[in-house]
Amino acid sequence: MPADTSASRHPEVATYLAAHPDTRFIEAFTPDLTGYGFGKRLPIEEIDSLYRSGMGFSAAPYVLDARHDGYGSGGIGWDDGDPDAKGVPISGTLKPMPWAAVPTAQVMLDISYAVSGEPLWTDPRHLLRTILARLAADGLHPTVACEYEFFLTDGTREADGRIRPPILKRTGRPLGPPTNLSVLTLEEVALWSAKADDAARAQNVPMGSIIAEMGVGQFETNLHHTPDAVLAGDHAVLLKRLIRGTARAEGWDATFMAKPYEDEAGSGLHVHVSLCDADGRNLFADPETGEQLIRHAIAGMQRLMPESLAFFAPNHNSFRRFGGLFAPVNRKWGEDNRTVALRIPTDKGAGRRIEHRVAGADANPYLVLAAILASAHYGITRKLEPDAPVVGKHAGFTRDPGLPGDVFEAARRLARASVLKEYFSKRYLETYAHLVHGQHEDFLSALSPREYDLFF
Repeated sequence: MPADTSASRHPEVATYLAAHPDTRFIEAFTPDLTGYGFGKRLPIEEIDSLYRSGMGFSAAPYVLDARHDGYGSGGIGWDDGDPDAKGVPISGTLKPMPWAAVPTAQVMLDISYAVSGEPLWTDPRHLLRTILARLAADGLHPTVACEYEFFLTDGTREADGRIRPPILKRTGRPLGPPTNLSVLTLEEVALWSAKADDAARAQNVPMGSIIAEMGVGQFETNLHHTPDAVLAGDHAVLLKRLIRGTARAEGWDATFMAKPYEDEAGSGLHVHVSLCDADGRNLFADPETGEQLIRHAIAGMQRLMPESLAFFAPNHNSFRRFGGLFAPVNRKWGEDNRTVALRIPTDKGAGRRIEHRVAGADANPYLVLAAILASAHYGITRKLEPDAPVVGKHAGFTRDPGLPGDVFEAARRLARASVLKEYFSKRYLETYAHLVHGQHEDFLSALSPREYDLFF
């Protein structure tokens, strides 16, 4: 435990170190656009300085792609000389990393400009807060939950770079075949899932059930509902981090790619949304106005889906997921129907909600939540009406011609958005679209083995 020579040790630090005196490091990070961490590992002796003074930090983490490459989006990172920002610990996020090889703590950082102290205008977490304030001004207080699908994979790849299912210690063979809802599959990974559950408990991440999904090595887990959408985004980030960390500790890995295998189901981020009043009563459950409010919210989600698809499907692989099993290709809605984009579960009363099923697991949870809630607000305040619901049948595999067909088009539609700019600012939408476009151009610049197959 580091010696504290001052009388001003932060109470959170004192409590943590008393409970975890053997801690050697602390990982201080902010979620990047992929929902993983961007930050530094510090020796634990520097924890008091971190809590007293914060930490110097690049102002560019939210305009970097999955590999943390930048494209000058928004003039940030190169044109501005890459100035420092300041990261300060977010209260309540100092937690252990049970999967770490040596005793290590982690803490999430809130990033602001070093000189002005203002939040970074590119920070998805800050953008979500501003949209929540707008809803609150109209008496709308979201309760939300995120539900993730993901694949466990082996710790090593195939010779051609492809991933493969995890190799089981019991058999020495890959996990498989796909067995949706199989408890036998869950038993094969029981040690890992117990460690993931332990990690979630240690970090106060409200992870619920884990089920086997449709793909080989694919699983689904849900987070519990919370009346704080920013906290829900934090839970999503921490969940992705602990699932991957515990998988790696087993010698495996985990991926939240939207479509990691051509012939398997894709992975989505499904968001459950209800809107409450200031006293926490679910407005969707109101016997007189609830159903109409749901219809307005759905209509807003339908209307703004073409503008916001780049948030839900931010890269080339994201679009491979659409059209697969239970992955929507249109804006249809309906009750108790998993083939639609916007599903109304059967729950009544306090559980009445919309399940938004469009986003891939690779999307940034704060931006997904922000886009969904902005769309709901738009539909409600303008009293929009949705089309007819899908009843008792499949929503169909015909692509909606009004939706972008690839990531380039999605980026262009976002940059030209006529409504979302009222919620995110035109500057942010253009910056994000520029980043998405740059990432995809970089992806296309590399020759693939398939191209050689066409000519040899």
